[in-house]
Amino acid sequence: MDTNKIYNMDVLELMTNIDDESIDLIVTDPPYLIDYKSNRRQDKHHKFSKTIQNDNNPGLIKKYIAECYRILKNDTAMYMFCSFDKIDFFKSEIEKYFKIKNIIIWEKNNHTAGDLEAQFGKQYEMIILANKGRKQFNGERLTDVWKFKRVSHEKLIHQNQKPIELIKRCIIKHSKVGDLVFDGFMGSGTTAVACIDTERNFIGSEIDDEYFNTAIDRINEHDSQISLFEEI
Repeated sequence: MDTNKIYNMDVLELMTNIDDESIDLIVTDPPYLIDYKSNRRQDKHHKFSKTIQNDNNPGLIKKYIAECYRILKNDTAMYMFCSFDKIDFFKSEIEKYFKIKNIIIWEKNNHTAGDLEAQFGKQYEMIILANKGRKQFNGERLTDVWKFKRVSHEKLIHQNQKPIELIKRCIIKHSKVGDLVFDGFMGSGTTAVACIDTERNFIGSEIDDEYFNTAIDRINEHDSQISLFEEI
């Protein structure tokens, strides 16, 4: 299977075509299993009113984590984003295969709305750092609280889009130039852009046609020298 491509297809279907122990690092932001649309304004004209595909499919996540373990080389790492609402589920499934090294707190510059009278504003997301075997990090030792501003609303092209510098940190700390990075839920293509900027190779998928096509435009503008997308 070609690398430096994003495939417009189901993630598990893509992964059946990836060899055992062929990936150097996984940085991935799967559906959080929290029915994201229910937390958005019920307005079909709202910028992000559409439902996230597979956002209520724990069976998919279970299979995905198992496949992540299979395709990773020995002594490698995986970063998986999740929310506190489902941290117990994600942690339990990941621990079936991996050794969890940290639950990193991504501290944002602002907070969500939520229940304004009974709930404090949420200002963080979680990133599970797990090892297959033992993978040493590169460079200095960091703490488990990372401060990065959220992508501004004006620049968002996906409701769960992560800051490029946050993804770059994950890549730089646990891979080297020329390594192959996998993300099965590419969304807006941030992982691909981060790999281009850090001179890593990548492979991944995005099942949603609209986000897939939007990401094409974004990444082609970022690097017009490479064809990054393929439909199969």
